[in-house]
Amino acid sequence: MKFHPRRAVLAMGLATVTAVLLPGMASAQAWPNKTVRIIVPYSPGGSADILARVVAQKLGASMGQQFIVENKPGASGNIGAEAAANAAPDGYTLLLAPDSNFTVNPYIYPDMRFDPVKALMPVSLLTRIGVGLVVNAAVPANNVAEYIAYSKTRPEGLSFGSPGTGTPHHLAGELLKQMTGAKLVHIPYKGGGPALNDVLGNQVPSAFIALAVVAPHVKSGKLKLLAVTQASRSTTSPSTPTIGDSIKGYEVTSWLGMFAPTGTPPEIVTRLHAEIRKALLDPATSEELGARALEVVASSPAELAERIHVESARWGKLIKENKIIAAQ
Repeated sequence: MKFHPRRAVLAMGLATVTAVLLPGMASAQAWPNKTVRIIVPYSPGGSADILARVVAQKLGASMGQQFIVENKPGASGNIGAEAAANAAPDGYTLLLAPDSNFTVNPYIYPDMRFDPVKALMPVSLLTRIGVGLVVNAAVPANNVAEYIAYSKTRPEGLSFGSPGTGTPHHLAGELLKQMTGAKLVHIPYKGGGPALNDVLGNQVPSAFIALAVVAPHVKSGKLKLLAVTQASRSTTSPSTPTIGDSIKGYEVTSWLGMFAPTGTPPEIVTRLHAEIRKALLDPATSEELGARALEVVASSPAELAERIHVESARWGKLIKENKIIAAQ
């Protein structure tokens, strides 16, 4: 048989490519073959924790392996996010975290020991979180315009609570202040629960807080929900206007996403994204999360990366202009 050098080279090249690809393909096909942990960088009971447990149960059922939730709170989510960033990029450690870990914390924590955008790679946007502007029932304001006007009548300004400095809830108030000249004073709390309690007791007249938390108190008449911060009306409160309805260009969207340590094999990320999407788009799951004011959004990794890029620039500018830093 006549020897063909060109064919031999092509055959060798094909063999080399196959040898390189097969281990990765094999590992992706075998994954997961042991327990996968999902780190939530906040305490149990919050939106991120609730979502993580729903997703973990769905993924475990569909993939035949246990997915467990590990809460690692502290430093506005930085402790848990850093633990995930330092984990082996093998698909067995994931992070479920909100936008602020990527778009806000790098600006308000100048001494952060890691770069979350570089150290963690997007897997999927999971849900949007409904956030509302609420006031105590005694406050003489029934809409955003009246709220802004009322703030300007108070020599000391009108206080608003939030779950903490640098949270989307806090920045929602700062953006409203910047865009309208409202006379607002931020009161940070260590979580939405304490902020809610003080608004209910009228120690603080208003707050930007998750819709799921305030819904029962709005229904009882103890609080008034003036508006929501996102661009479109909430599916759980469709009659409530958005702030953008009266303040053109205003929008603050809070979200939760899934991430993996950078370097995780793309085959694993692709499969994980597909399984998450299937779980979230299940009608029963959407209904369960919707009841908690969590709107399902199963985006691609690239779409989530672009969202982080755009929102980081926006919040970075606002934080610098208002000299916002994390409480020490």
